[in-house]
Amino acid sequence: MTLVVNKGAGDGKVHAVYRSWGYEDIGQSQPSPASPLLTVMLRATR
Repeated sequence: MTLVVNKGAGDGKVHAVYRSWGYEDIGQSQPSPASPLLTVMLRATR
């Protein structure tokens, strides 16, 4: 599974929750110049 998250959301708590669920950072994405820099995360499915 893949998702993107703003590392600053919730003072970093949102990113921490996804990491606790097994997601790992694999890169960054900025879909448009006006959007924040997002962290791309990946987790293996069972």
